Amino acid sequence: MVNLIPAAKAAIAGYASAVSLGGNSSIPYSTTAAAMANFYHANFTSFTLGTVTVFPDAAFARAGIERSLVQYNQSGLGTDFRYERSKVEAVGATSAVVWITWRIVPTARGQEGVAAEHGGGGKGWTFTDVYGFRVPADGGDGVWEWSNADDEYEKLAENYPAFFS
Repeated sequence: MVNLIPAAKAAIAGYASAVSLGGNSSIPYSTTAAAMANFYHANFTSFTLGTVTVFPDAAFARAGIERSLVQYNQSGLGTDFRYERSKVEAVGATSAVVWITWRIVPTARGQEGVAAEHGGGGKGWTFTDVYGFRVPADGGDGVWEWSNADDEYEKLAENYPAFFS
């Protein structure tokens, strides 16, 4: 029998640890991306503002995540994403929907483009990504099957429009 909720919480903790590597500028993006990609199922599907992206395998996931980290850094915003909170709801014996709220803390350079009312002054802002979690029936480690990052990109456009220029 699968112990779904504890498995999902363990995946959240592990993924948050992987994501937090981005806050350490001495760690290469490739290392952070590889750590994050370990949590993505083959054929992971991302839904973002009407765009659908499928990661057919781990190598594709790593490359896509690394490109995203580089884009965040080149925009001046940086890659310091911090776990804030999460919620897990089972939707089947081996699957759950997971909401993870992250805080992005902009770099000093990124602060120049963030108004105080939108997280300037070093505190950044929060956004919530939604993930589909699946644990194999045999009890192996669970993974993300899909995500929706609409809130992430809507808040990014609101708080740091220079990201898209």
